[in-house]
Amino acid sequence: MRKILLIKVGDTFPGLKAIQGDFEEMIYRTVDAKNLHFTLYDARLGKVEPNLKDFDAVIITGSHSMVTDLEPWSEQLLAYIREMHSQNIQVLAICYGHQLVAKAMGGEVGFHPLGPEPGTVEVTLSKEGQRDCLFAATPDTFKVNVAHSQTVIKLPKQAVLLAGNSFEPHQAMRIGNIWSLQFHPEFNAEITRYYVREIADQIRLYNGDPTAISHRCEDTADSRALLARFLNIID
Repeated sequence: MRKILLIKVGDTFPGLKAIQGDFEEMIYRTVDAKNLHFTLYDARLGKVEPNLKDFDAVIITGSHSMVTDLEPWSEQLLAYIREMHSQNIQVLAICYGHQLVAKAMGGEVGFHPLGPEPGTVEVTLSKEGQRDCLFAATPDTFKVNVAHSQTVIKLPKQAVLLAGNSFEPHQAMRIGNIWSLQFHPEFNAEITRYYVREIADQIRLYNGDPTAISHRCEDTADSRALLARFLNIID
């Protein structure tokens, strides 16, 4: 039985939670939980971090918080992430988690200058991404679901860029034993449309069309498969 530490760093919208569950439940539903034991740790509660030696891998969820707000619980996680790296435990970090990993390892995070990236978009693997074991069965260009306002402005020096697109060049990276994704592999079309509706005013501020973006939302099988593949390549 593989033991997975799931670090929760935020909640989804209450209305969406009632329909689809929170971030952790979206993740549970995306993977085959057989032979997996998840331990949920809500980092916002300020409790002592679990001992990493008790786990085979770590997943960090997304959040509606902003890394640049420097919330105490978020800043406390930076050293914990560096400990994950030094202990060589395999990690998959999603959206906010992706940005937090970048900051912890020396990168720079901030608001995207072109505004939010919502909906279903295409990303393309880099040459390194094409060779990476997490993306081994993924097409060179594939669709993902996204909902973010902040971005990794500057990658950590030791990071390997795995995927990007013209709007968001840093969609996926790897730092040794840590993979991180700006997109949400746990999101389906319904979840993504909900996010588009919720941030419609913000989208319009940047001359985006929420209705058109919503119509283009779809399930993204290649993206969703990454969660299961990560759990299958745990050493």
